[in-house]
Amino acid sequence: MDSMDVERARRIAEAVLSRYYVSPGWVREYSLFELLVAVILSQRTYWKNTRRALERFRERFKDPREVVEASVEEIAETIKPAGLYWEKARVIKQLAWEIVSGRIVLEDIVKLPYGEARRKLLGIKGIGLKTADVFLMLAGGYQIVPVDTHITRIAKRTGIVDERAGYEEIRRVLEEAVRPEDRGRLHLALILFGRSICRPRKPRCRVCPIREYCSYWLRKKA
Repeated sequence: MDSMDVERARRIAEAVLSRYYVSPGWVREYSLFELLVAVILSQRTYWKNTRRALERFRERFKDPREVVEASVEEIAETIKPAGLYWEKARVIKQLAWEIVSGRIVLEDIVKLPYGEARRKLLGIKGIGLKTADVFLMLAGGYQIVPVDTHITRIAKRTGIVDERAGYEEIRRVLEEAVRPEDRGRLHLALILFGRSICRPRKPRCRVCPIREYCSYWLRKKA
């Protein structure tokens, strides 16, 4: 990144943080297992669907052992409101087995250095970079910016990274743009911004608070 791109990333982060404030205080309602299940359920769906599926899951399953003993079909039916329920059910069942078998201990993982904690989570079949990072941010307070589809779109559309940039580059650029203590908030704020303004289709550029820093808007104006 050159100095102009660094400054653009900082300006964009500041504008989004000042407009959107999201507190992840709700995470205290859940055990670490339930929280990781919530992150899995949240993939490619809205939070209201995630919440509904999670509440159904909590009513049906009291601990990982009950999940292991259930069929994939039963888990899928329970989490149906979250969508992609067959795929998510398989991942959740695998996660529960890893916990029950003692192969992973989430309470220990969130005490490890970031790189090591992340590697442990990525070793679970079906857990990817975003899921691991969101869980670590919420459960362990790790100062990172997990990257989802909204954040990827915003980073590329505004021009703070190029179209070929992958997950790790986008994360690095955004983490450098803000203070460590603001990284988790930036993740949540960018998701809200991506849903309300910088939408996949028909972005609301005319009311966008960062359009003067956005490559997409500047090309559109030209």
